[in-house]
Amino acid sequence: MVVESRITPEDTPALAAAATAMIDAHLARFSETERAAFWASIRKAYNTPYNPPEKPAKIVQVTPVTVDLSIVDVAPSAVIAQSPLVAEMHAA
Repeated sequence: MVVESRITPEDTPALAAAATAMIDAHLARFSETERAAFWASIRKAYNTPYNPPEKPAKIVQVTPVTVDLSIVDVAPSAVIAQSPLVAEMHAA
């Protein structure tokens, strides 16, 4: 879809000055500091991307844990089944 505009690039500075003057006239009731804060917020809004870039994921260092099951003379599932925590879960 083609968008047509009657504004030429040469018209832009004059139109921007007229718009700024009109807005300043409406902001006349505010102090100079408040007007400066208004324009600062406008500049920030126009210079902030609509979709900020995603933050990179945090990298977490994981230390592997090895378990030596050779000291256990029964199958690992039997060790877990005999655990006090499992007995407590079944009691609940």
